[in-house]
Amino acid sequence: MPASKNKTIGNLPSLLSSFIGRTREIDQVKALISTHRLVTLSGTGGCGKTRLAYKVADEMIGEFEQGIWVVELAPLADPALVLQSMAVVFGIHEKAGHTLNHLLVEHLRSRRILILVDNCEHLIVPCAAILDGLLQECPDLKVLATSREMLGISGEMVWTVPPLSMPDVRPWKNPASAQDALRAYQQSEAVRLFVTRAVLVMPEFTMTIENGGRIAEICRRLDGMPLAIELAAARVRSLSIEQIAERLDDRFHLLTAGSRTGPLRQQTLGATLDWSYSLLSAGEQKVLQRLSVFAGGATLEAAEAVCAGNGIQAAEVMDVFAQLVNKSLITVGRSEHGEMRYGLLETIRQYASHKLAESNAFNESKDRYLNYFVQWAEKAESNLNKTNQLSWLERYEAEHDNLRAALEWSRTSEGKVNLGLRLAACLAWFWHARGFFSEGREQLAVLLAKTETDDQSEILARALYVAGGLAFNQTDYSATRALVEESLSIYRELGAVGRPGLAGALIRLGDMWRQLGNYEKAFSFLGEGLRLMRELGDLNGLVQALWQLGYYSTSLGENKQAEQYFTEALPLSRQLGDKFAIAVILSGLGEVAVRQGDFGRAAAFEEEGLLLRREMGENWGIAVSLANFAWIAINQDDLEKARSLLLESLIIRHEIEDKGGIAWCLEKLAKINILYGQKKSRAQSLESFRCAAMLFGAAAAIRAPLGSVIDHVDQPEYKRDLKTLRTVLGREGFSNLWEQGKGAPLEDVMDEALGESTKASALSEKEKFGGLTARERQVALLVSQGKSNREIAQEMMVGVKTVETYITRILNKLGFTSRVQIATWVIEKSSEKKEMPGIRGNATR
Repeated sequence: MPASKNKTIGNLPSLLSSFIGRTREIDQVKALISTHRLVTLSGTGGCGKTRLAYKVADEMIGEFEQGIWVVELAPLADPALVLQSMAVVFGIHEKAGHTLNHLLVEHLRSRRILILVDNCEHLIVPCAAILDGLLQECPDLKVLATSREMLGISGEMVWTVPPLSMPDVRPWKNPASAQDALRAYQQSEAVRLFVTRAVLVMPEFTMTIENGGRIAEICRRLDGMPLAIELAAARVRSLSIEQIAERLDDRFHLLTAGSRTGPLRQQTLGATLDWSYSLLSAGEQKVLQRLSVFAGGATLEAAEAVCAGNGIQAAEVMDVFAQLVNKSLITVGRSEHGEMRYGLLETIRQYASHKLAESNAFNESKDRYLNYFVQWAEKAESNLNKTNQLSWLERYEAEHDNLRAALEWSRTSEGKVNLGLRLAACLAWFWHARGFFSEGREQLAVLLAKTETDDQSEILARALYVAGGLAFNQTDYSATRALVEESLSIYRELGAVGRPGLAGALIRLGDMWRQLGNYEKAFSFLGEGLRLMRELGDLNGLVQALWQLGYYSTSLGENKQAEQYFTEALPLSRQLGDKFAIAVILSGLGEVAVRQGDFGRAAAFEEEGLLLRREMGENWGIAVSLANFAWIAINQDDLEKARSLLLESLIIRHEIEDKGGIAWCLEKLAKINILYGQKKSRAQSLESFRCAAMLFGAAAAIRAPLGSVIDHVDQPEYKRDLKTLRTVLGREGFSNLWEQGKGAPLEDVMDEALGESTKASALSEKEKFGGLTARERQVALLVSQGKSNREIAQEMMVGVKTVETYITRILNKLGFTSRVQIATWVIEKSSEKKEMPGIRGNATR
């Protein structure tokens, strides 16, 4: 029978400050102690090992008949004093003819005792030897140890202390949801600890809607580390929450307000990490410093390339990593494709980075880092148009923060521009696939501005070509022309070496001239590009030239010729396994089928293409496919489906700043309004016709500065639609509405277009479900399943910003203020046994 709880047995002190959270962890550690004789709580400095150990011990008083005894080793420096300190705790003194170890064993042999040995890491060897001996000789003895490094004793159960639970990032941008966000923050242990400690130094302190988000940000950026959070909370007496958050980039100066009576190593964040750092070997210190240059963790291959050198062999890095993992300084996890990734908590990364700078090796490590990722990207790029391109896209995603940091170093470090241009050029397809057009353009603009005016290198030519391609995808044709023509000029000067790049630049310019309506120039450039690709035997380039000629032919209404180009390209793209090219060609074939009136065949092409694009997460292509599905629906007189698909495409295009795509969507929405107007009575139709005129005007305003034109084959229908509106509205009325649309800010036009989704037929399918479109209903269902915005984005293969937009629209349409209300609404609809159409079985999935 366990003894009654009696704090007089043992020397466990009472806890002076409140203990926040950790309920699950306390239960887990207690369960481990019940089944293991030695449990070691490990973790980085400041993670709360000691506090957790004391709390566990406090709750287990009464389970050990002869009490719980604490042996505090932090003040000791001499290994010889470990045994003596343990003996003193139990009142044991040396006797002639008996060793201190023997006396301690005799004292503990028949006692049921828990010894809490705190802070073993700096005396790991004598601790391990003494505790191993005691556990072997004393069958009823149990030990709870805290250490930043495991003891390495047979039978030891090592339990890593996790960070405090942290708040999610604020789920969506809508002021009406702030109260719910505040309640969500209050569920976080890290936030509760911050608020509790802040009140101790400033009794009137409270968390509010205004400061809650910043408090949550502070806790996240401090990795849920209890010591760091307590030190930050102590600053509320002299700094606002906003000031504390802003100063976290210099956290080692900020977090210096610990308890004067606490251990010196815990009075500042820097001192806590100094303690751990001082226990490392010189080699371990060097590797830890060098690992700090990684912004998003590292594979072992990357770490060996960057962390080796100056006395550290690449083959030794793995062993050093193992030691640093054991010492709770490096985190380790597994990527989606099975690679082990090593990283640092942000607080430790900043500390190690300061140490790297102090060692005067910062520039050298950053140079190795940049060189490694240039080589990595050049190898990776060659796989992006092959059968394993999806796997490589995921690798790019995993390394995205590192690639950004490497580019930043190339921009800010002397003499690294060419390396930056090489790296950026290799990121072009990734930037396109993930919709990072603006980011890529900004990165390249800075690097290109730093190049020498007389540089005529292949590296520069390729970077100009890539920058022009990113501009093209945002319909910035003036930038496209300037950049790609300069690229073309350099490639021509390079002669034979530049022929592959020359062919690509010709094709890009040909597509640009098509979009600008100069079909003679377009065909000239595209034809020359095709000839060069055939001569070079460049299969990827040949596929691109063929599909661009296919789209050129569709623009002119030459459907049979277009089909021939696409049909030649498709098997080649399948042979390559290039999902991106396959999807582009399928969309082209779908467009040809629409123009031929074969809507079933068109939908089949688009379905396969959209599935590939969703699989890759290629937002630009997803928007194109959705818009093409809408075009099919318009031709089949399914106007509500068409509207819903166009609005979804419009949101994505607005997110990636595809202005030409936005104009196209607005024009098709205008067409839908005309068709609706023609179905209604004159009194009811006027609003639809008015909206159509404004949308056409807005689209024209977008196209004008770009030089973008409506395809030649579509201009007769466009002119007929404008004539219809002039007839219905009158020339003056039409002109006024056109000018209103032209003069309206794009955001207002977007709002008008999105708002139109609830104004369609009197009894549309959506009106049965609060006016939600099919995709909005899908988002609502996923919200009801408890999925985060990021999880919903992954499920639907769209961006997080797109999901935020959906949720805001759902809240506004339903008159709700929280995700909880959305979830309740979905459940109520389900209980009414009304299937929510559009969630499953939709062609857009």
